[in-house]
Amino acid sequence: MKFTPFLILTLLFTHLSAQQIVLDKTAAIVNDQIILLSDVSAQKITEKDSCITDCAMLKKMIIEKMLVAKAEKDSIMVSDEEVDNEMERRMAYFVSVFGTQDKLEKYYEKTITELKVLFRDDVTQKLRAERTRNKLFAGEEPSPKQVKNFFSTIPKDSIPYFNAEIQMQQIIFFPKITRENKRKAREKALEIQKKLMSKEADLGTQAILYSDDQGTASRGGELGWINQGEMVPEFEQAAYATPIGGLSDVFETRYGYHVLEVLDKKMDRVRVRHVLITPKSDDMDFSVTKKLADSISTKLKGSRINFEKAVELYSDDDVFKQNGGIVYNFKTQSSYFEIGELEPDLAQYINKMNVGEITDAMEYVSPTGKVGYRIVRLMKEIPPHKASIETDYSRIKQMNMESFRNEESEIWFNNYKHLLHIKIAPEFLNCAELKSMKL
Repeated sequence: MKFTPFLILTLLFTHLSAQQIVLDKTAAIVNDQIILLSDVSAQKITEKDSCITDCAMLKKMIIEKMLVAKAEKDSIMVSDEEVDNEMERRMAYFVSVFGTQDKLEKYYEKTITELKVLFRDDVTQKLRAERTRNKLFAGEEPSPKQVKNFFSTIPKDSIPYFNAEIQMQQIIFFPKITRENKRKAREKALEIQKKLMSKEADLGTQAILYSDDQGTASRGGELGWINQGEMVPEFEQAAYATPIGGLSDVFETRYGYHVLEVLDKKMDRVRVRHVLITPKSDDMDFSVTKKLADSISTKLKGSRINFEKAVELYSDDDVFKQNGGIVYNFKTQSSYFEIGELEPDLAQYINKMNVGEITDAMEYVSPTGKVGYRIVRLMKEIPPHKASIETDYSRIKQMNMESFRNEESEIWFNNYKHLLHIKIAPEFLNCAELKSMKL
């Protein structure tokens, strides 16, 4: 399943700006979904569109809430895995924007773990709305003639201008965790659990000393209150199955081995703290990974394997692997980067490369701090230019499709709005955009 890049950019600024800008006034209600005035302001920041009016933005947000309601009615769901992947993409992007995870956490005074818990339900609803939108307005792709006709309708002074950009593919190699290292991690978690059960140690102290969840370790492993659906299934199952004051057995998630303690429960909410022990890679693991990356780089340069096939077979990049390793620029919502947007070390490589060339295996640190190696291929280099059909067909085609979707969503809105309870705050009743909706 594919989701629009916009989903990866939303919600972090929306929620945190809503907390920082004290404007908790209701702008609209769609069934039981509330849109605050602060949400409208924050969404304008998220979409980087300060020119759009509050009225127009509120209209867009009302339509999104309606799509969520439609998803509820039609039982359109997304899997836990899809939500987890979306959360990982989102956090990776914002860590890259701030430079480091530490800077992100200090700026918002929240840990990565807290941010994931805070946004999980909203991410789920965003994905359900997007899936519903895709289902309702899939349509056929525009023909080349239709794309050209669409481009011809854009006023000349509104045609976008693009700086010099590059497009690249990558293969990421992370050290594999050996069975022995997994065994050691599990034994460490069992040792901690044994001490906790015998009252030799306190979970808070053990979390500070040993937990690999850097977001909560300094606070004694406390996650705070979590709701159903906000954590990965294994963690949630253990949290709800453990009585208040009780300790869970050691259990495994994709992050490693956990022991948790339930501090309190209220209805469908639970307050917990935990210790996470993550299996570690050793020097031998890194050496093996480096040799593999070097060998693949050599094969690629010798044309013994094509890049797309190498991505499919070897890349550990969960974010871009499904797109043939083409790296996506979440900031611009495209696969193009200006050189200044790249990490300094990579930019130095790219500046010396010709289109089609491939790098040696380079050390790589992911936005979330995971260490490995990377091979990059320079796919395309575009000089500064004004948008044209010849050089920017795919972008213009996407603009055309988005315009079609917006028109279709407007028609759908007018047909579906009468089936929902929609209430608009008095100060928005005179908005031209909302008047046209005849709410």
